[in-house]
Amino acid sequence: MLLPLVFIESEEGRLRFIRLGWFLLALIAGYFYLNYLILIPKLLFRKKTFRYILSLLIGLSIIIFLTLTYLHFLETEVYHRPHHHHFFNRFAFVPITPALVAFAVSSIIRVMREWFLAEKQKTEMEAEKLMAELAFLKSQINPHFLFNILNNICSLARKKSDDTENAIIKLSHIMRYMLQDSQNEKVNLGKEIEYLQNYIELQRMRISEQVNIRFTMEGEIETILIEPLLLIPFVENAFKHGISYLENSEIEIDLKVVKNMLSIMVANRIIKQSKETFPPESGIGLKNVLRRLELLYPEKHSISINDNGEKYQVELQIQF
Repeated sequence: MLLPLVFIESEEGRLRFIRLGWFLLALIAGYFYLNYLILIPKLLFRKKTFRYILSLLIGLSIIIFLTLTYLHFLETEVYHRPHHHHFFNRFAFVPITPALVAFAVSSIIRVMREWFLAEKQKTEMEAEKLMAELAFLKSQINPHFLFNILNNICSLARKKSDDTENAIIKLSHIMRYMLQDSQNEKVNLGKEIEYLQNYIELQRMRISEQVNIRFTMEGEIETILIEPLLLIPFVENAFKHGISYLENSEIEIDLKVVKNMLSIMVANRIIKQSKETFPPESGIGLKNVLRRLELLYPEKHSISINDNGEKYQVELQIQF
């Protein structure tokens, strides 16, 4: 609004511009905030389009009328010049351009502000939905593991095994991890692996010596933070469907950490009898972990499942 002052050379011209400019600036500012604070939220956002356009036109007409009235005052009372209709007809278009600029800028800012607020609210709602879904998936996993482990200890007790006390101690470590550490958003990978080892040791106590279990680790596991209870469903699935008391069985677990990449491979020989031992809904842990991976690591994980009828192998990679 003040830029033309740079190009006005005469002192009288500058004074005339300032006297008109401050008044017009006040009108345009009022038009700006009228549109920004009242017309857009009260009319446009409520789909009262006709009333919105009518209000804009009325506001513009008022600006033109007040500008011409003020010009009449300046010409007659301040400069003591006679009234010229051609002069006022020419100056009637002066406030239109800045008024249109004020309308455009206020509309753009208000619409963008509402859009950003809507996106922020949408993001917060999606985050809350994600946390609720993850909490639900985790709540499904915990009782499932506990049920299987209690069955293992029950089998040892029936055999009056000396390993029963050791199994109960390991169960206490597992329950502490499930009830305390698993409530954290992330845990150290070492704790997750310790949980896997306790689970595997409990399984060793109840299965036949004909089952060969190989668990290898490689890399700096202490440098990785991971969501709790994310790896155990793959291991549990291998024990469910890869153990037989009548024939040799083998379970292979290979875990590697290379830089910021975690890789885990779990493979087991497919035992047909084991599939009949567990009901169809017992695989809920594996389904849940696949869903959790989609939610927690979108486009940052890859998983391949190979089932050739004799061997079942899962390979998971997560980029941290």
